[in-house]
Amino acid sequence: MSPFDHEPPQWAIKFLKLYCKPRALEIIEGDAYELFYKRIEAEGLKPARRKFSWDVLRFFRLRYIKGLEDINSLNNIAMLKNYFKISIRSLLRQKFYSAINISGLAIGLAACLLITMYIGHELSYDNFHQDVDRVYRVANGQAGAWTPARLGAQMKTDFPEVEAVARLNGPFDQTFKIGDQVFKEARGFSADSTINQIFDIQFIAGNPKTALNRPNSVVLTQSLADKLFGYQDALGQIIKADGQNIQVTGVVADPPKNTHFQYNFINSYPHEEWITIGNWTGNGFFTYAKLAKGASPEQIHEKMPAFIREHLAPMIIKYSGHDSFDAFLADGGKKTFSLIPMQKLHLHYSHMALGSSGSIDNVYIFSAVAFFILLIACINFMNLSTARSAMRSKEVGMRKVLGSLKGQLVGQFLVESITVCFLSSILALGIASLALEGFNQLANRNFNVEDIFNTATLLKLFGIMLLVGLLAGSYPAFVLSAFKPITALKGESQATGKGSGFLRKGLVAFQFAISILLIVSTVVVYTQLNFIKNQDLGFNQEQVLLVKNINRLAENGTSFLNKIDRIPSVESRALSNQYLSGGVSDWGYQTVEDNPRNNSFINLFATADFLKTMDIELIEGRGFNKDLVSDTANILINEKTKKWLGGDVLGKVLSRGDGEDYTIIGVVKDFNHASLRRDIDPFIFRLMGEDGKTEGDWYAANYLSLKVTGDYQNTVEQVRQAWAETITDEPFEYVFLDESFNSLYAEEERFGQLFTASSGLAIVIACLGLFALAAFTLQRRYKEIAVRKVLGASVQSLTFMVIKSFTLLVLIGALIAIPVGYWLMKEWLASFAYQINLNNPLIWIVPILVVAAVAWLTVGYQSIRTATSNPVKALRSE
Repeated sequence: MSPFDHEPPQWAIKFLKLYCKPRALEIIEGDAYELFYKRIEAEGLKPARRKFSWDVLRFFRLRYIKGLEDINSLNNIAMLKNYFKISIRSLLRQKFYSAINISGLAIGLAACLLITMYIGHELSYDNFHQDVDRVYRVANGQAGAWTPARLGAQMKTDFPEVEAVARLNGPFDQTFKIGDQVFKEARGFSADSTINQIFDIQFIAGNPKTALNRPNSVVLTQSLADKLFGYQDALGQIIKADGQNIQVTGVVADPPKNTHFQYNFINSYPHEEWITIGNWTGNGFFTYAKLAKGASPEQIHEKMPAFIREHLAPMIIKYSGHDSFDAFLADGGKKTFSLIPMQKLHLHYSHMALGSSGSIDNVYIFSAVAFFILLIACINFMNLSTARSAMRSKEVGMRKVLGSLKGQLVGQFLVESITVCFLSSILALGIASLALEGFNQLANRNFNVEDIFNTATLLKLFGIMLLVGLLAGSYPAFVLSAFKPITALKGESQATGKGSGFLRKGLVAFQFAISILLIVSTVVVYTQLNFIKNQDLGFNQEQVLLVKNINRLAENGTSFLNKIDRIPSVESRALSNQYLSGGVSDWGYQTVEDNPRNNSFINLFATADFLKTMDIELIEGRGFNKDLVSDTANILINEKTKKWLGGDVLGKVLSRGDGEDYTIIGVVKDFNHASLRRDIDPFIFRLMGEDGKTEGDWYAANYLSLKVTGDYQNTVEQVRQAWAETITDEPFEYVFLDESFNSLYAEEERFGQLFTASSGLAIVIACLGLFALAAFTLQRRYKEIAVRKVLGASVQSLTFMVIKSFTLLVLIGALIAIPVGYWLMKEWLASFAYQINLNNPLIWIVPILVVAAVAWLTVGYQSIRTATSNPVKALRSE
């Protein structure tokens, strides 16, 4: 068959005719056909067709496109090349100022790049789930995290709008034992078999429909399966978990970083009856619901009052002491459930987000910080560009005389601006990569270098670069291009006039204002942190060693406690179901009177020596007696509870309903059991037996608190040894109570670090610009200073003359920053029940002095250098 019997790809021919100019089409098409036939003979049909298509695409250029006949593309390209060459020459001619501009912008762009990456990550949480817009978290009330066991299944039955439901418990730690190896793994959950209908869980092995529908089943992530089984097939393997055999029924891909449901393993519930046996007033599950297509949460909310009346009213009446549900409502009682979009959990409802620590406020704050840092860098650029305009006035004048249009001059200077931004962007990528580890600690995230260099992040950087280049370069471009040729050729410049000088001073003052504002924020945050960490909590958190997982000791618990009692450095010990600072749950109680009142009280089960171990002061009545079995029917309350009850409280009774009545035998001094963001809560102590059991033979001891003296590390090792002698399948875990309380303020610590880092960056960038601007200003006043020096002016007076003008700008910046900072910090402090006094003058004076000192050092160095130079050099040309 002849080569001429074949045809090239028709789409390529049509595309060529679509875009190519008529006068070029015949030549290009003829050459392409000729090459096509030759290639068939030499290489074969397929390579010839492929290369024909490439030839067509290769000629898709501006010069050959229809409709662009009137555009002289060669001249335009040549002009752009000329703009670029001039830009590079200008940068090289002024190396010092160019370095300042590029480095300042690079630091600003690097900070902006990292923060933009963080913001994009935060806003993307859970968006990858299929039908995420139909998935909701069921809240107890308006935002309560825990819901009853029976809620999900009943909603699925009663509401046709609900397509699927699933419950979760967690996150928790679990001990896995495989052979002789013991692994303590975190981020575990228990879940219903329908969990994969709510979340997009990618199964690598196992059946997603049946993986969790049997008791004693577990699904592992790929990374955990590899860790436990050494990259062997994990499906079907048996693991001993907390002393019980469970089977691996599924292996799934690790969850993405941008989901609030971060897990390493998921256990099945012991049996599906858990859905029905729980009562409606016990809240121990996280419930998720997926709505049917077309259904809305408003439809569920409308039906919820009738749902509550049908299913929960009997339990509410039983435990509240009211004769009817209507009486409960009339007495101010409230009960409802609401739906919260899953996409909002991470940023708007962090207490419901299964441990993911997101905050929409942090997104706003990070955005503002990025904007301010970038703004300071842009101000530097604009200041230096306009200040240097006089040096280029003759160039502008000559260009205009030779016929350059204003638009061409604007284009020249914008290209210079974008070139600076491009070079800064390259440097910013390197700075961001080096700063990534520190940024991860600051933002509490786990980004890697690949996240910086992925397409989305680079596109964001490119967009920021263009925006900054156009905005920061626009004013200098239009100012420089507006010079009058005659004035410019005389060496004079409008950019050195009063208007331009006023603008530069205003921009510098604004830089100072931003720097002062950021330092004020840093001072307030750290002052508040220091205040709450040194606040008297009402008990002694020092020297208290907290041993976790006591419940895992089971029947060996008594043996372990006997070994602890033999350690000389342990002064006292107490068991409890939860621990102060660890999140103590609240229980509902009501008064026993004609018109019963209801309230939720923080409820802690503890042994009799808990008050002694924690140094909690008993101010009224008596404490628990471990030798009195009847004390399990008695309670201790704090002053806040006494105030709510009113009057003499000893001997009064609080009831859980259904005959569960408890008599008040003592009152303890108020104390803080949680973050000082919260006010003191009404608190109730219930007695736990020395064996860790409460009434009803329920084993509730989860933690052991030890009051220790002497060498802490030696005591820890002795307790560790006692643990190892008692149990071998459970790792020893402990924490000191003061460290646990300090961890409550981790978010505030990061908040303070954010402002410290941003303040430092702002000052560094501002100093770079200030240093260059001062150098340039003094260079222009070089002869003036020389004349003053010849006439007898001292170095001190000359230095003071220059510093004085910049000090005034610091004071103007302070006048802007102080009212704004006061308002912002007052809003931030509003979330704390205990606050510092913002009227302390040091909070405001210190930041102003810091910025002033930095300005004095920066400008003073340049001033002294100029003032001490030989005046003859400056006056030689006169």
